[in-house]
Amino acid sequence: YQRRVHGGAVVGTTSLRRRMQLLKQRPDLKVKDLRGNVNTRLRKLEEGQYDAIILAWIGLNRLDLLKDIPFTQKLSLDMMIPPMGQAALGIEIVSNNDKLREIAMSLNDEETFICTKAERDFIAQIGAGCSAPVACNATINEGYITLQSMIGYPDGTNILQESITKSLDDCDNLGVELAQKMINKGAQGILENAEKIAFKDEMPQRL
Repeated sequence: YQRRVHGGAVVGTTSLRRRMQLLKQRPDLKVKDLRGNVNTRLRKLEEGQYDAIILAWIGLNRLDLLKDIPFTQKLSLDMMIPPMGQAALGIEIVSNNDKLREIAMSLNDEETFICTKAERDFIAQIGAGCSAPVACNATINEGYITLQSMIGYPDGTNILQESITKSLDDCDNLGVELAQKMINKGAQGILENAEKIAFKDEMPQRL
């Protein structure tokens, strides 16, 4: 069962990435900044400051808050691509300590490592800044890895979305390849303009 948010509804999120993807699909919505900790954000929703808000489902689940929310809906990967490295944990060690390296590697999840490397390589190659709306996610299925990305303006326009699928045996340069593919289509110009307008008068709803 899915409930459709009505046109003109106020949706809360501070993420430019989420804003971009939401407005791409639902330009009839009004996206407004949402600040504060999780409880503060939920209180603002309950008070009617927003018609809906976007939060990380796993966080709400871990905090055992889902039961207190009248209606929730998970957004599919087709609707909301996460940022680079989402849910991946890294361990930093002293480089010349072999024992620590052995311990750390025993905790390594190979598929997560491969996906995260591809995502990190993509971001490094495309040169995205911290304020740029960039979605990037890698998934593995039956021996193949798919890396997809979307960039654009925070208002959901000037969208560029691409993906590449390769065998796990031939994916070392996947992130660089996807970034170059998007650069060839004008990605860096889009990102530069997106960062310029992100906090300016063109987006008064951020205030």
